[in-house]
Amino acid sequence: MAACYEQHDWIILGGTAAGRLAAQQATRSGLRVALIEPLEPETRPWAELLVSQGAALAAGTIDWRSLQRQAQWHDRLWGDQRAALAAGGVDCLVGDGLLMRHQNQWRVQLGDRLLAGRRCLLALPGRSTVPLWTERAPVAAYTPDTIAQLAHRGVRPGERWLVTADSPMAIELAQVLRGLGAQVTLAAAGDRVLGGLPAAAAEWLQAELAAQAIEVILRAAPQQCKVLEGQTWIQVGDRAREVDCLLTDGNYQALLPKGFEQLCPRAIGIGDWPANDRLQLPLAPELYGCGALLGGHPIGAIAATEAQLIIRNSLQNPIQRPHCIRYEQQPWAVRGPLPLAVVGGGEGPELRSVALTLAAGRCQIQHDRQGQLQGALLLAAGAIEAISTVAALITRSGTIADLAHLPATESPAIDLLRRTAQQALVAARSRQ
Repeated sequence: MAACYEQHDWIILGGTAAGRLAAQQATRSGLRVALIEPLEPETRPWAELLVSQGAALAAGTIDWRSLQRQAQWHDRLWGDQRAALAAGGVDCLVGDGLLMRHQNQWRVQLGDRLLAGRRCLLALPGRSTVPLWTERAPVAAYTPDTIAQLAHRGVRPGERWLVTADSPMAIELAQVLRGLGAQVTLAAAGDRVLGGLPAAAAEWLQAELAAQAIEVILRAAPQQCKVLEGQTWIQVGDRAREVDCLLTDGNYQALLPKGFEQLCPRAIGIGDWPANDRLQLPLAPELYGCGALLGGHPIGAIAATEAQLIIRNSLQNPIQRPHCIRYEQQPWAVRGPLPLAVVGGGEGPELRSVALTLAAGRCQIQHDRQGQLQGALLLAAGAIEAISTVAALITRSGTIADLAHLPATESPAIDLLRRTAQQALVAARSRQ
C-alpha cells in the first residue's frame, strides 16, 4: 500500500524567528503550512541577552543567575509562540525530519508523520565554529552560540581575550567583555574593523572601541597557536599574543536538514548560496532560502524581511515582477555604550554626504543631487531606533527636507539627524 502524505502548500524547515514569521504570514493568506523546527533551535538568544545588559555593565558586573532565568523564560516563550502558531492553523512539528524530493513535491518524514508540499523554505538556524587549530592548545574558545558557558565561570578581571571581528555580534560581545574588566584585543581580517561597514562608520566604530580601551588590529586574522611555558600564544598578524580566551563568530553556516546532502550534494560546504530575485535557490525546483543560507552577517531582522518577501511573492502570478529585497535599504547596527546604526552608506560620484559631530555623537547623511535620501550613519544614544526612521523615509523616496522637519523629540539621535539634515539643506541651497 502506498504511503499517504499530508498535503501542504508550504513545507518550512525553521527553528528561527524568520521561519515562524513566514509560516504565520502564509497561513493568514489562506495557505496550508507545515512548520518543522529542530530539537535545538537558535542558540543565540543567550548572547543577545548578554549584550542587552548595559545597565549592569555600568557597575562592572552581571547577575549571571538572573541572566540564566531570562534565558529559561525565553525558552518558555519560544514554546508559547509555537502553541500560538498551531492555534492559528500552522501544522507545527518538532524534530529532525528527513527531507526528500519526489516528482514535483517536497516531502518530509518525521516519525510517523508524512508531509508533502509544492514549495519548501529553508529558514534554518546557523552556527559558528571555532578554528581547528584551537584544539591543539588549552585556550578557552567560544562562539556566540556557546557563550552561555560563561555563566559557570564568569569573566575574570584582567583576563586576556582575543575576539575576531567576524560579525556585529562579535564586536558587541567584545564591548561586554571589556565592560566586565577583561583585556580585549579585536582582530579584523580586512582593512576595516567590520566588513560591510562604510568607511566613515568603520572609522567611528574603531575610535569608539579605542575609547573603551579595546585594542583593534586590522589586516590580522588569527592563524595558529602554541603553548610555551604553560602560556597560550596566538599568532595575530606579525605578532604572537598571550591569550586566555578566544571568541569567534567565523565560519557561520546553516544547520542543514537530514537528507539534504543526498538531494543537493554540490551545495555542501558552500557558505553563501546564490538566489534569484524571489530568493529561490538554484539547487532544486521550488526551493527557497533566507537568513543563514544566503550568507552575510547573521542579522535576524534582515532574515525576517527575506522570509516575508518569499511568501508575498509566492502569492503572485509567476509572470508578475517579484518584490525584491533591497539590502542597501535594510538598517543594521552594532550595539554598545554608544550604538552605531547604518542604512545605505554606499559610495559614488552621484552621492553627496554631509557630516556633523556634536557632543551627543556623530551623524552622516547621504543624498543625491535632487535631495533624495540615500543613506545615513549614526553614532549616538538612540541610534538604532532613529535609523529606522531614516530607512522608512528612504523607502518612501523621502528627502533631506523631510528629515530636517522631523518633530523634535528627546532622542539625541533624532536631534542629530535633524540638525545634520538642516546643514545639508543649507549646503544644497548654496550650490543653487
